[in-house]
Amino acid sequence: MSQQELHDLIIYQDRYFEILTEFFLSVTGCLPRDFSLLDRFSESIQGMASTLKENPRRAESAMVAFSTLETELKKLYSEEGGKAFGAAKKLDACKLNLGGSSRFLETQLNATRKSLLYSDTVLIPDPVMPWLEKKRDEEKFNHVIPLQMAFFILHLCDLKGGEFDLPPFFVFPSFEKSLEEHDLQTQENGIQLITDVFSHYVDSGIAHPHDILEFAGKYPDLYFEKIEGAKLFVSPGSEPGEPLKVELENYKAEMRQWRSEDWCDELFSKGDVSVVTNAIFERIMPNYHLLENSDELKSHPFLCVNAQAHYYQLIASMKNVSAGDVAAFDQSTAAILQSLTSKRLDYLANIKDSQLVALRKTDENVEFRRELRDLVNSLPNTKLEDLGYVAAEVCSHIERAISKHEKQVSLFNDKYQAKHKYTALIAAGTLGVTMFPVLAPFLGALLPVGAAAATGKYVSDKLDQKAEFGQFSHSMMGVISRAKGK
Repeated sequence: MSQQELHDLIIYQDRYFEILTEFFLSVTGCLPRDFSLLDRFSESIQGMASTLKENPRRAESAMVAFSTLETELKKLYSEEGGKAFGAAKKLDACKLNLGGSSRFLETQLNATRKSLLYSDTVLIPDPVMPWLEKKRDEEKFNHVIPLQMAFFILHLCDLKGGEFDLPPFFVFPSFEKSLEEHDLQTQENGIQLITDVFSHYVDSGIAHPHDILEFAGKYPDLYFEKIEGAKLFVSPGSEPGEPLKVELENYKAEMRQWRSEDWCDELFSKGDVSVVTNAIFERIMPNYHLLENSDELKSHPFLCVNAQAHYYQLIASMKNVSAGDVAAFDQSTAAILQSLTSKRLDYLANIKDSQLVALRKTDENVEFRRELRDLVNSLPNTKLEDLGYVAAEVCSHIERAISKHEKQVSLFNDKYQAKHKYTALIAAGTLGVTMFPVLAPFLGALLPVGAAAATGKYVSDKLDQKAEFGQFSHSMMGVISRAKGK
């Protein structure tokens, strides 16, 4: 890619973050990090709502901010979106494409930050515009969700610095809801993907979406049996493999919480077949967009929520024209990403933004990626399709590397402790070594020769110790080790 294209991409992203920052400040009166802790957003919103009720003028100003956000983002999309998307295509790098949902929450934020240890650039579909580009009357919290998306995405501000050769991440214009509503090819390909999923996992005679409900109407018990057997229905917040009845109750409870009463009443009145089928449709379409974006942007699909990854793997296991080679993702990369986002390595989220920036500036992520790929490539070919096995091996490798690093630090400390003891012996009978750094500037020539020499050696050793320790602590394993210690 040319320098001008890289410049266009950075300028676009800077403007995008300016728009979101202005919006968030206008609504809340403060920046995201001052507004709430990551896991306290709901409580902070409730507190803000109470404040707005008591201050009508401020409430009116907040509503104007939503209108301004929509205007400014649509303007950015129309003027610069196509150019920025084209520039992202040309990024010659190890690119990951975050997907599986149109939301960007704490899980996605932490996954993005952790994956920066491995990738060159994480591509993130804009999580704000999907809530603005079409009416979402079915959603109960139409104003809270865009604010929530802005809250979490703005936590990446300190990592987008223009001093990098390649941007660590790029929030790209996705247009997904506009495409679903107005683009014929998106509609046809989406319908075909949904049809292929049901044809593969439920009944091979299904050739069109209306065949799904027809089959379900004729053979409801078999329909549910097939869906449960294929783990095709996973409700929000659940893990694959729960009994269908449990998933159904979970789904209804989630919808009652997040969707409008009218929407829920209408859907639930149609019976459980329609509820389950609609829920599966909602799971498949984000994967269609992920496939499209990964193909267009020449990037590896990246899913950080187990249920979303489950649906992607279901799609990858069947034949579909639009999925093609994209769904047949590289197993080694998929396993490495799965390990980095696993609970076993949750402590990676403790790494500070400043540490991530420092690691990226020295290309530690490139060396770390090479190391993990070498590890995976050394595993038996028969095991590579077992993502769980490979991910466990990657986690174990990282933990062994941490242990090795900590042993090196211990040996390093022992080495300098021995040096300082030796220096103390040289100066025996004069001054304690621990006093030299404090008194040396004042005593000068009054020190005995042995003491003066010992002072110089002690200072020299201390400088060497500090320099070597800096190399240890700022290395990839040094940073990861300290994150684990937290």
